[in-house]
Amino acid sequence: MAKIYNIRRKKIGSNLDQFDENPDQTSDNSTAFPEELRSTRHRRADPRKIWYYLELLFSMLIDSFNSKYPLPKKTVLVITFALLYLISPVDFSPDIFPVIGLVDDVAVLAFAFSLIKEDLEKYRAWKMSYEY
Repeated sequence: MAKIYNIRRKKIGSNLDQFDENPDQTSDNSTAFPEELRSTRHRRADPRKIWYYLELLFSMLIDSFNSKYPLPKKTVLVITFALLYLISPVDFSPDIFPVIGLVDDVAVLAFAFSLIKEDLEKYRAWKMSYEY
C-alpha cells in the first residue's frame, strides 16, 4: 500500500521545453493529408444520378440477357445478394416499423450500387462505343 502513495508528481509545465513551439503547425502529428482529401466534403446523393444508374443497370441486364454484353460475376453476385436481402423477411430492422424498417433496405441498395458503380461505368463506355 505504501508503494501506491509513493508517486512522484511533476509540475504541469515542467516538460514543455520538449515540444516544438511552431505557430504554423496545426497539430503535433506529422501526418500530412493530400489537398484533395482536405477539400472533400460530404455530398448528398443526386436523385438524378441514382435513376441514371438504375436505368443503366437495367440496360446492362437486358444487353447481357440478349448476349450482347458479358455481365461481370461480381455484379451478378452483388445484385443477387441485394435482391435476396430485400425479399427476405429477415432484416436488421424489421419492415413493420414505418421509417426505420426501410433505412436498412436503402443502405443495402446504396452499398450494392457503390460496389458495382465501376462495372456500370465500364458498361456505359462500352455502350457509347457500341452505339456509334
